[in-house]
Amino acid sequence: MTEPLLAVQQLQTSFHTQAGEVQSVRGVSFTVREGDIVGIVGESGSGKTITAKSILRLIPSPGVIKGGVVQFRGEDMLKMSERRLREVRGNQIAMISQDPMTALNPVVKIGTQLVEVLRRHRKLSRAEARQKAIELLRQVGITSPEKRIDQYPHEFSGGMRQRVMIAMALSCEPDLLIADEPTTALDVTIQAQILSLMKRLSDTTKTSILLITHDLGVVAQVCTRIIVMYGGLIMEEGTVEDIFERPQHPYTKGLLRSIPRVQEGERERLMAIDGSPPDLLHPPTGCPFMERCAVATERCHELPLYVEAGPSHRALCWYAGQEEASVGDRLANGSGTSIKIALGVTDETAVHEEVGGHEHE
Repeated sequence: MTEPLLAVQQLQTSFHTQAGEVQSVRGVSFTVREGDIVGIVGESGSGKTITAKSILRLIPSPGVIKGGVVQFRGEDMLKMSERRLREVRGNQIAMISQDPMTALNPVVKIGTQLVEVLRRHRKLSRAEARQKAIELLRQVGITSPEKRIDQYPHEFSGGMRQRVMIAMALSCEPDLLIADEPTTALDVTIQAQILSLMKRLSDTTKTSILLITHDLGVVAQVCTRIIVMYGGLIMEEGTVEDIFERPQHPYTKGLLRSIPRVQEGERERLMAIDGSPPDLLHPPTGCPFMERCAVATERCHELPLYVEAGPSHRALCWYAGQEEASVGDRLANGSGTSIKIALGVTDETAVHEEVGGHEHE
């Protein structure tokens, strides 16, 4: 088996505040292989974005990466010099920020911002970089790119700005693309277009994607593997089929129960997860989900070890794999799969159209 493109081992990141140390990431380990689309899901504050920013060493003060190893193509990014890190950022690893309006400079034309990236990393002339920028805008589905390239960010809609960010991220043909909530605040139609675009670009360019989101429907559409985070730790990791059809951790099952079902003739109240996420100023010594877990016991006061539930499936729970019927089976209820329920569709044709359809303005 080939070495992973990205290997994160025991990553720990904290923020030192006046109230004390906030332990945002508390020992996270995972890998991303070439061509993978890995989704990181979880509630707000679970550590998803901080994990991604720690990989690129973009943690703002008073944050600090306390420990761990982040190997990219065998090289530890946490030990790289600033000069070497600047060569990797944007060139070999690119990131799409959560809010494209704040990520783009509002007083600089779109073309200027794209050309700057290309000239810095690809060493192109100004004319060559401009032509490449126009091609990139066309590639991500922006009409009349020759005109649009000379416009400012405020002249684009939210979905179009997100396409510009994708074009900028892909401009240097990175090996790894980190997308932090790329569909946040976009309407459903634009969200589907952006996800379809990312999936198609990954298929054609073989770029690996680390997709951060709180939306299980999003990861069901495009991801090959899913990481479920909570309280700064990975609760469960597996393939899309593992997570949706054979969930092992009570937190994952709770997330699945909260997905609205779209089936004709059925009405059912959503099941919320009671309680609040743990206080990471004083993180629990045991399972971070214990206080909200319906099946917790005294044993859960001790932090569990990962239980291997399959070749690529693990869960941080003492009781993983002990339930006979999975939440995925109960959600499916004998008609269709829980993955389709997460997508909000009821037939394979609809899934194909949602994921593989052409882009429209």
